[in-house]
Amino acid sequence: MVAPRRLSEGTKNDAQALLECEELARHAGDGACQDVLLTLCRRALEEEETTVWDIHRLTGLALHEAFAALRTLEYGRIVRIDDNPSDPFGATIHLRDGGLDSLRRRTAA
Repeated sequence: MVAPRRLSEGTKNDAQALLECEELARHAGDGACQDVLLTLCRRALEEEETTVWDIHRLTGLALHEAFAALRTLEYGRIVRIDDNPSDPFGATIHLRDGGLDSLRRRTAA
């Protein structure tokens, strides 16, 4: 199991980190991907493990919309989905180490 990590190293405070989450989520586009990325970012700040079911529950998105957004973010190499063969909705979601930096670079170009 991968230990949760802080979103950005050297973050001065949680308010600053939350603003960073909101800024990054804006770069993910509007709609479900933005909602999902913001939720994942906030959960990473709280050092909470997040599952597919959590995303559906926390964002208020329909399960199929939440899952589609997760797969889009996975395809963009922003998140990693660690499947759970015995419980598909229990698959854990992790922000990729280089994924957020990649998102920053893509939106800066």
